[in-house]
Amino acid sequence: MSMNVYMSFVLLACGWTSIAVPISSRAGETIERTVEGTVVATDVTVDPQTIVVEVTLPNKEALVVGARVPTDTKIKRGKQDAQLADVKVGEKADMTYLKTSDGLIARSVHVR
Repeated sequence: MSMNVYMSFVLLACGWTSIAVPISSRAGETIERTVEGTVVATDVTVDPQTIVVEVTLPNKEALVVGARVPTDTKIKRGKQDAQLADVKVGEKADMTYLKTSDGLIARSVHVR
């Protein structure tokens, strides 16, 4: 292999590596969001537990947000602490969640 071909291969390989690094770090980014909507489902029989909230967007379309509910998630009904088992389908709720590469994780749920 000539030196020019070898150097071109090394530069090309390095170029691919530098392009891949920002993409993978961006994919690992964690984003926190809060939604306000109606509880459409909960499941306390799985580990971790789950909650699904339907949100009505400004254009009147529905957005369904399902998240895992780990044991450290803060759940409140009014000002009182609550459990996910206390949350009923049809109730209005605000949910703050983290969007991670592993999926959505509820950080807090406030039932109104």
